[in-house]
Amino acid sequence: MQGVPSSTEMSVLMGQLRKGEVGYQTPLVPANTNLSPLVPQQLQQTLSIATSSMGDLKLWPMLSKTPVNNTVVEYNRVLRHGAELSPFIQEGGVAPLNRSTYEKVAISIKYLAEKREVTDVASFVNLVGPSPDAIAEETRRGTETLLRRLEKELFHGDKTVNPLAWDGIIKQISDGGNVADLRGNAPSAVYLAEILGTLYSAPFYGMVSHILVTPKVLSELIKQTVHSGRHDQIQVSGQSLTFGASQLSITGPYGAVPIVACPFLERHDRIAPPANVSFVYGDRAVTTPTISAQPTSPAHADSKFGASDAGNYYYRIVPVGEGGVGVAVDTNVIDVIAGDEVTFEIAQANPTEVSYYKIYRSAKDASDANGALLVGEIASAGANTTFSDKNFKVAGGSDILFINTAPDYMEYFQMLSLIRRPLAQVRTTHPFLLMMFGAPAVKLPSKMFVVSNAGSNTSAGLSGVTDPALLGLHI
Repeated sequence: MQGVPSSTEMSVLMGQLRKGEVGYQTPLVPANTNLSPLVPQQLQQTLSIATSSMGDLKLWPMLSKTPVNNTVVEYNRVLRHGAELSPFIQEGGVAPLNRSTYEKVAISIKYLAEKREVTDVASFVNLVGPSPDAIAEETRRGTETLLRRLEKELFHGDKTVNPLAWDGIIKQISDGGNVADLRGNAPSAVYLAEILGTLYSAPFYGMVSHILVTPKVLSELIKQTVHSGRHDQIQVSGQSLTFGASQLSITGPYGAVPIVACPFLERHDRIAPPANVSFVYGDRAVTTPTISAQPTSPAHADSKFGASDAGNYYYRIVPVGEGGVGVAVDTNVIDVIAGDEVTFEIAQANPTEVSYYKIYRSAKDASDANGALLVGEIASAGANTTFSDKNFKVAGGSDILFINTAPDYMEYFQMLSLIRRPLAQVRTTHPFLLMMFGAPAVKLPSKMFVVSNAGSNTSAGLSGVTDPALLGLHI
């Protein structure tokens, strides 16, 4: 991580987090009783320090935070400023009536939490490391974990998969129609510049402030820059040599737009977990499903399985519920040809234990599903859930986002910044929750853009996307 806070900042933070000072019992009642109510501790300063110390967080610090006091936030979105009528009139005439078109949008606040606990023994002894207080250390680690998961959901959240989640910015922009599919091909600077020019033109008039990519895609663009550049791409400074550019920007019609690598734009759960292993919480359970899958015939016109994709595949299905992540189940080998659609029937004996399923697909002609990559998620439909894979998601592909972080374009409605809420002690541990309430809102999705299934070239000499069909912006 970058930007580690100074020893003075950490000393102040640790002092604020000590158990004996704040966050456990209110001083409004005698301290020698056990009837003092548990009260939450405000960790706004912890949030600020953790955010600045976690250099991997990119989108969260960019977003404007707007305080709200309701669980549902409404705002108006301008769809059209009016018809493009002629501005000319006859002498003494009257211009025709013109009206703007508005849409009322409602955003539901969602609730995020991270549960941690420290044993009584750990709270009495000093830990080895910069923070001797166990509760302070767990608070810090829990805050970093919660922020990492928050950033991932800001990108990839989908309430149609998990009803408790919000729609992330990828889905909000994609639902507006501004999306293109590279089908695993590598993007190029020319391709990115074309999107900037299109968004700035009529009828969008959008000004992108940042291009967000995964580290893999940024490495691809640096590679192309060096390969296509001149000999002075190697920079000399004293005794050191730097290969490639340290910062990349794409020049749009209105100026340079920086490209920002976002580690959490690349999903940490993109690789299938091990088979026959579960990750459950306490005494909760997630029942193992029964899977049947087969390709269907005849060929489907919208299937993305092409001739080069024909081969044998294994799938791994992972159930997820409030109790945790259940045991992964593998399918038998499935022979797929061009135009196929692989249909799954997922039977669940205890459907209330499962919220949704993650679908992973192996590489072509692999010997098993180990190392399979995420290709889809689907909400549980009860005892029987059906999922179809038409290869819409290219395994290993990445998303590229063209966004504007100004409050008029997008913002984060914040109902609760960050607090630590102690929980009732029922054994010799100190349990607590770290909680945040809020939701992201993309106010003007028509002025932003998503490129899906971006890949990278396997050799340094290859150029980027050249197929006119791939260069076309489907907007």
